[in-house]
Amino acid sequence: HIERTKVIVHLVDAASTEGRDPIDDINKINTELTAYNPEIMKKPQVIAANKIDVLYEEDEQQVIQKLKDTFEPQGIPVFPISAVSGKGVKKLLYHVKGMLDNLDQTPVVFAREFFAEDMANSNEPYTVWKEEEHLFAVEGPRIERMLGYTNLDSEKGFEFFQKFLKDNGILEELEALGIEEGDTVRMYELHFDYYK
Repeated sequence: HIERTKVIVHLVDAASTEGRDPIDDINKINTELTAYNPEIMKKPQVIAANKIDVLYEEDEQQVIQKLKDTFEPQGIPVFPISAVSGKGVKKLLYHVKGMLDNLDQTPVVFAREFFAEDMANSNEPYTVWKEEEHLFAVEGPRIERMLGYTNLDSEKGFEFFQKFLKDNGILEELEALGIEEGDTVRMYELHFDYYK
């Protein structure tokens, strides 16, 4: 999803409450983004230096100045904020809104990475077998791909999962093998109980 992002906002802990260096964190993230796709680094960036509310005023000025000295020469503005008190948040949001308003508004079309219809109609093999009493297993490339693309914690993902089992004949095969309500089905690391 980073490719679809128009502006990158680095939200960092300016107070270093967890012992982390915000400058180092930003540099590491940018290094990772460059390694992933150098084009991403052409996107405008902003730094939201959070947790200034826990710093003494003198410390806040030093930390923010250090961030500004490091990043503003690179064209990356720094905004001290406190998510707790709201201090500086409006200024940050107005700045980001202004940046977005000045960017090219031509929609970028991305190719779909995954087609649920193709998954349901795939000819990739899978195998269903009885592993032991009250335990059945389903494995194969199609199952592995489906599990990799499906968020079973979401309602929509779980509905897709149920439809996938039915449309691909997996439930039918489990029933032919004698599965009963309450038996366990294993799909690689996923285990679930079977109920009609």
